[in-house]
Amino acid sequence: MTGDPAFWDATTSFRRLRERAPVQQAVLPGGLVAWLITGASQARQALADPRLALDMRRLPDPRMGFGGRRYPDDIFSAEGRHLLNSDGAEHHRLRTVLAPLLSRTAAQRWKPYITRTCAELLDRLDAAERPDLVADYARPLAIRVTTALLGIPEELQHRLTGLTRSMISAPDPDAPAVHRDRTALFGLWSRIIGHKRRSPADDLLTHLVLAHRQGRLSAQELVSVAWGLYSGGITPTTTLIVSGAVEIMRAPGLREMLRDDSDADRLTGELLRITSPFPVATWRFALQDIAFGDTVIPRGGVVLVALAAANRDPELFPDPGTVCPDRRAGQLAFGLGPHYCPGAPLARLQASLALSALINRFPALRLATAEAALPRQGVLVERCYERLPVRTGATRAEA
Repeated sequence: MTGDPAFWDATTSFRRLRERAPVQQAVLPGGLVAWLITGASQARQALADPRLALDMRRLPDPRMGFGGRRYPDDIFSAEGRHLLNSDGAEHHRLRTVLAPLLSRTAAQRWKPYITRTCAELLDRLDAAERPDLVADYARPLAIRVTTALLGIPEELQHRLTGLTRSMISAPDPDAPAVHRDRTALFGLWSRIIGHKRRSPADDLLTHLVLAHRQGRLSAQELVSVAWGLYSGGITPTTTLIVSGAVEIMRAPGLREMLRDDSDADRLTGELLRITSPFPVATWRFALQDIAFGDTVIPRGGVVLVALAAANRDPELFPDPGTVCPDRRAGQLAFGLGPHYCPGAPLARLQASLALSALINRFPALRLATAEAALPRQGVLVERCYERLPVRTGATRAEA
C-alpha cells in the first residue's frame, strides 16, 4: 500500500516512456525485464496479435525469465486453466461456454438488481459516521453482483472474498501464508461447486457445472473459470466506480450527465479511458519475433501492454487528461480482440448505474480528506483505493 499518488498513478511515467519509444524494454519492480508497450496503435496491434500468447506453456522454455512466481498477478498466468491463460481454440471453447450469460443483453437483466442494491448501499453510506466510498458502497456492490451472478451461497461469501483478496494483493506470491491461502481458496471452490451440483439454480455456476457434465469443461477448468470470474469481477469494478467518482468530484460539471442513462453510459466509457482499472493487461509471451515498426520483440519475450498509457496517447486521444465523453476513438480499458474482457458489459452497467445513483442521491458529494493522502493499494495489473472517505451533504455555506 502507498499513500504516494506519484508512485501509484503511473500516468507521468508512462507518458515519458511513450515519448521515448512506444515499445521498449523496461525493468519492473523485482528485476524482471519485460517489453512494455505504451503507444495506442502499438497496443492495438499487440492485443489483437495471436503471436503474443497468454499461455506461457506454449513457450519453448516456459520460465524464460518469468516463472509465474514474481508478482501477485502472476497467479492469473500460472494457476489453472481459464480465459486469462489460454489461447486459440482452447480460449474460444471456454469463452463460448460463458458467452450467453455475459452478453450485453444478459447484463441488462441485472439492471433491477443493481439498482436496488445501489439504493440499499446508499442508505448505508448515508447512515455511516465516517462514510467510505470503497467499504460502504463500491466494493460491497461489486461483491453482491458477482456472487449473485455466480450463485455463491451466502454463508461462504465472506470467506471466499477474504481469501480472494489475500491471493491477489499478497506482496510475495511465494510466502508460506500465500500457499496456505491458495490451498484453502481452491478447497473452498470445490466445496461451493459440490453444493451447486447438489442444489442447482438459475446462475452461472450451475451453467458451468452443466457444461462440465456435457464434457465442455474439464474439472480443473470448471474451478479455474469460476475463480477467474469471481476475482475479476470485484476489484476492477470497485476501482472503476471509486476512481470514476473521484474524477466526477474533480469536475462537478460532469454530474449533469448522470441524470440521463445514455449520457451516463457515454461518461462511463470515458471514465474507463481515464481511470483504466487494469493499468496493464495480463502477461503475454512472444511465440516468435514480432516487429512493431523498427522495434522487434524477440521470441520468448515477456510483454506487458500498458492499457493506461495507450488510453492517454495524444495521437489517438487529443488532450488525453481531460474527460471528454464525446470522443470517437475507442478506449482499451477492457482490452481488444479475442481476449476482450467477457464481463465488460456487466462491469460497465454496474459503474454507470452506481455513479448515477451516487451523484443523484448526493449531488454535493466531495472528498473528506486531501486527495494526496488517500491510501492506495496495488500498482501493476490490479490497483484500487484502499479507502475513500467522503462527505455526502452540503456544507452550511453551500446550503
